[in-house]
Amino acid sequence: MRDSTTATDIPVPGTDLVAGYINGQFKWAQESFDRFPRIPHVLIDIHGDNPHAGVLDVEPGCAAIGAAPAWVKARKELFPGAYLPIVYSFRDNLTPIFDALEAAGLHVGRDFRLWIATLDGTRKVPDMTGVTAVQYKRARKQNKDGTWAEPPGPQVTEGHFDESLVYDDYWHHHA
Repeated sequence: MRDSTTATDIPVPGTDLVAGYINGQFKWAQESFDRFPRIPHVLIDIHGDNPHAGVLDVEPGCAAIGAAPAWVKARKELFPGAYLPIVYSFRDNLTPIFDALEAAGLHVGRDFRLWIATLDGTRKVPDMTGVTAVQYKRARKQNKDGTWAEPPGPQVTEGHFDESLVYDDYWHHHA
């Protein structure tokens, strides 16, 4: 699965699942999603106010941790029986996210699932309970003149997009 703030930066060949933003500064236009015909789309909400998205992005500049419980509940109510809501965040945020969700009576694997960003080449975390995907590669950094500041490698993609491994094949067909 690949995602980017700029849809045109994601290569279509080799992309099995594409994730794009449905709100916020980097909201994708319909044409951006249309670049990926026959590739399942994952919709990301960065504000915590659109449960039509399957993923809530909880990180600095996006939804606050405190928005996660209401969003998970709204998503589950809007789409009963659908794939569980997914909370995306960096692994360092997981404990406060779990605390907020558990305080609201929500539990990983039963009420929500995770898309965890490691961005350092780590493909699995020690406890994979409820983990749907791991974002292990980050976008390459660019210089101000547009040239690449670093080469691609085990933790860096070949362009301006992130890459994730999806561990639940069921999600591929129901994203």
